[in-house]
Amino acid sequence: MNITVKYKEQLDKVRQDFNLLDNYQFISSDNSKHFERLQLNIALYNDLQQSDYEIAQFLFNEEYKWRKNPQDGDVDNLYFSAFILTRFNNPKIVWQFFDTKNIDFDSGIGFDGEYLLSTGIKETYDFISKSENSRKSKLLDYIGETIEKCSYTQDDINEWIDFKKNYFKCYTYPIEDEIYFLYSTDEKELFNQKFPAWIENTLDWNYTNISLFKTYADYTQNVDYRIKAYKHAIERGDKRYIDTDKIKLGQIYIEAGEYSNAVETLKSVIASTKNVNIIRDCIEQFCYLIIKTGNGDLDFISQSIDSISRLKRRYKTFSPKVDELIEKANQITDGQILTAPHTKKYKIVWASWLRKLFSSN
Repeated sequence: MNITVKYKEQLDKVRQDFNLLDNYQFISSDNSKHFERLQLNIALYNDLQQSDYEIAQFLFNEEYKWRKNPQDGDVDNLYFSAFILTRFNNPKIVWQFFDTKNIDFDSGIGFDGEYLLSTGIKETYDFISKSENSRKSKLLDYIGETIEKCSYTQDDINEWIDFKKNYFKCYTYPIEDEIYFLYSTDEKELFNQKFPAWIENTLDWNYTNISLFKTYADYTQNVDYRIKAYKHAIERGDKRYIDTDKIKLGQIYIEAGEYSNAVETLKSVIASTKNVNIIRDCIEQFCYLIIKTGNGDLDFISQSIDSISRLKRRYKTFSPKVDELIEKANQITDGQILTAPHTKKYKIVWASWLRKLFSSN
């Protein structure tokens, strides 16, 4: 893969001039350099030298800043950066890892406790015993006051290291899964070139591949791919998630301006479920359709008004967010949602809906 050569060239430039690390700094949530750091970390992972410690340390520190701020991206990049840092066997990283684990509740769960002992249990306890760090007692409370009372054994740590190596195998050269690699590194131009072949060559549409199809299609932001992916999931995927996939398809139709298709899709979900949460999500999309298109005599608007009105009368309230959207949609439609059915035509439709509803139940 030529892309891996590019990453190695970037790393070699940084090795020759550490000032270039400024190009990988976390600036803000809108300019995080999140994937630029991942690309450099991948090169490090595959060509690690002990002299690279300062580079790995810098990249992890910037990833830590990214995690502490509102951001888009993948938290796995933080975990990967941390795992690379463990390979230098420097026990002092325990303090940075302990800080990372205590960023918030999610970090407390997501950042593995094994990181704290990843340079070896004995080595870590020897280091802590000589430390005067103010967090020493809190750290020992978490991992255990002594080696004998440690929450982990060295076998546990060794198994975890093997697990992590396998987990990050997707970044190990030679790359086995090219399309996933391009997706995870945000190499979008190359990804878009190769995605059609991935669709064509995927023969086993199991749950994993269908999920990837949806994820990849959403990543491309291509409407045709997204519609195809969610239709594929509805036809061939896990039936437990069919309503969720249909709602997502309805949302995509709305974004694409295919409003009649959106209405029919959302109505089919409502007709087949008694799950209030699913119904609430359908109403949310109906509201977005009305808010996007405005009032009018078009059939898809009339059907949207009718659906919201009928379900609002039946369930009264849904959630603060959806109730607010209903009110906004009602204002756009000149109050039709909360007064419909208000004509003979709507009364006939309303009665027909009720008959269908109760006969199907």
